[in-house]
Amino acid sequence: FTDVCHLCAFNTTLFSKPIDKPKFRPDQSKFEYEKNQFLFEDINTSQSSIWNSSWDGLKSENKWLRHFYLIRHGQYFDNARTLDEMKLTLLGKEQLEYTGKRLNQMNIKFDRLIHSGMVRAFESAVIINQQLNSQLELIEDKSLSEGLPVAPIPYVGISQRDVDAFGDKVRIDAAFAKHFHRAEKTQNKDTHDIIVFHANILRYFICKIMQFPIQAWLRITLNHGSITQVIILSDGSVLIKGIGDSGFMPANKVTF
Repeated sequence: FTDVCHLCAFNTTLFSKPIDKPKFRPDQSKFEYEKNQFLFEDINTSQSSIWNSSWDGLKSENKWLRHFYLIRHGQYFDNARTLDEMKLTLLGKEQLEYTGKRLNQMNIKFDRLIHSGMVRAFESAVIINQQLNSQLELIEDKSLSEGLPVAPIPYVGISQRDVDAFGDKVRIDAAFAKHFHRAEKTQNKDTHDIIVFHANILRYFICKIMQFPIQAWLRITLNHGSITQVIILSDGSVLIKGIGDSGFMPANKVTF
């Protein structure tokens, strides 16, 4: 009986103490740890060093977020003789109608619609724009054109010699630095940009922005017309809400 009383007293003491809970913002897409709750000595620097918080070379200047909706172009004639002839197939055009409708259903005021310099990305961007209630000016960025960023691991027939022969990596890395960074000092609101481009570069950018091994890019599969959502927080932290989402398309319309 005495032991039971001691146990009851212990439980009363235990449950009468308030339990500290981590505080997050209501919207998980905007969550940030309340850093002022922690002393520097409480932070395990050996673990925090896994993430390079200075990856973009910028300082946190304001509170605003940068949202990206990264779209792979639709199915195209990949056996065409020239790049200009690699246009969307009828199915590819249909796929991008679904993509545009899905983006429109998000009820977001998009700021920019950017596409690569290749015809299949341009056609995809045009179709997306046609589905939006508020249409945007199309912005071409040729640095986002398809290429080989780095030799993938494990080896799948693409060697570093192949990558060096194409010479795309410098251009691709410059495109990444241009578009992906935390909010600059002049930004005065959350931004929402749609970028329509290509699977190789998109997969490479996913690895790069998440600080995964960049040689892992070919382990990711992206369907035509799929949406990958990336959010860069004001402190440079990065969230991905979805990779290669194409669930808004009927199953018989999905290709990769």
